[in-house]
Amino acid sequence: MVFILSLFCLSSVSVYIAALRAGMAAKRWALAALCLGPLVLPLFHNHKRLTLRRAFGRFSNFF
Repeated sequence: MVFILSLFCLSSVSVYIAALRAGMAAKRWALAALCLGPLVLPLFHNHKRLTLRRAFGRFSNFF
């Protein structure tokens, strides 16, 4: 039980930091990670990719 709670807290902190670095809504993603744990990571990465694509345009290069 303690392992699961610490895993959820650790994933929440890591998603919060990643959302801050990506310029996304950090508190919302941290709350989602606290509730769902590591299951939110694929959703976060997909949303981050879509946010980048929306910001730079559809056919532009990211690098």
